[in-house]
Amino acid sequence: MPLPANILVMAAEESRPPIITALEGLGCRVQTASDCLAAMGAVKGNDVDVAVLTECPGQFDLIDTARVLKGLRNDRYLPVMVVAGRELSEEQRERFGEAGIDEVIPPDAPAAVLQCRIHAALRLKSIHDQLNQVRGELEKTLARENALLKQLREDNRELKVRSVTDGLTSLYNYRYLMEWLRTEFKVSRRYGHDLSLIIVDIDHFKGINDEHGHPFGDYALKEVAVILKQCARESDLVARYAGDEFAVVCPRTGRQEVQTLARRILSVCRKHRFQHQDRRVPIMLSLGTATYREDPEVVSPELLVFLADQALYQTKRHGRNGVTAWHEIDAETRTAIRRELHGPDHPLLADDPKSRLELAAAARLIGMTSEPTSLRPSCGVVQSPPTTTDRSREP
Repeated sequence: MPLPANILVMAAEESRPPIITALEGLGCRVQTASDCLAAMGAVKGNDVDVAVLTECPGQFDLIDTARVLKGLRNDRYLPVMVVAGRELSEEQRERFGEAGIDEVIPPDAPAAVLQCRIHAALRLKSIHDQLNQVRGELEKTLARENALLKQLREDNRELKVRSVTDGLTSLYNYRYLMEWLRTEFKVSRRYGHDLSLIIVDIDHFKGINDEHGHPFGDYALKEVAVILKQCARESDLVARYAGDEFAVVCPRTGRQEVQTLARRILSVCRKHRFQHQDRRVPIMLSLGTATYREDPEVVSPELLVFLADQALYQTKRHGRNGVTAWHEIDAETRTAIRRELHGPDHPLLADDPKSRLELAAAARLIGMTSEPTSLRPSCGVVQSPPTTTDRSREP
């Protein structure tokens, strides 16, 4: 049966080894190369199915030539056969195997034996080429999957960023603010650290929108967000609390430090130039602060927000464009606000059993001697004064 295969035979120019005649008799298309360089050119430029090395003229020996030829083409497999005498030692055969030589043929091999060896080499080549093709397809599929996975991760990352940030100011949103504040509150309570909160409100923001338009109002919100980010420390978290309100959470920060930060925010905002139609528009801020541990009323993160908000409203009552700390509010007003929080089922404490117990104990000590006067209704605070103390809830 003829072998329609392209066989490269490397032999000296002046010689024509008998294997060439035998291969042609088997129907193979035979081309010759006189040395290693010529063989390399033939392998790179032609579709060679099998390389047969009869002798190795030039500076390379059979083993080096076999290694070079087999490494030329990564896209397909090249079987390499060597014509050698039967006197080969076991060591030489091992070296041939280590070099990747597929077969050793005796010089006087009969045509039937030669045909079987060529058939075996072609089958080996076919299997290797199929495996290479499958591997290539798998690599392409894996590359596509990796690209899709990378895109999915980027989309998820972007979605996560969008879910926790405010679209206008690029600050964190209220949901992330409260999650982060609850975590920091637990850390502060566990290790005894101070935790402060600043609530920031743009004064007369509705009037700014009415006079200069909503586009300028959006611009003012973004500029105030930039001011807060510039003034805050790396460990602080700045978030958009509500429409024209912002919050700055300051871990490991006491009353004095948070007051310094609040005054710096006010100073930077007063110096900032808010431009509208080539004229400066004055933008003023009102701030309120509260501090966990130094303000004994703070027994939950929600109460920290509530008391800072009450301090902010006190700033507005006293002319705006300033900062008020919760402990700076007069004692009578603070007492009245605390009494509004006497109930263990109060919404601000419903999720924290420890806070309910602490506040219940505080309520018994405070007593019920004056009317509640909350500065600013917020977070479901009861506005009507309680009539009697619920003794059934006392431990």
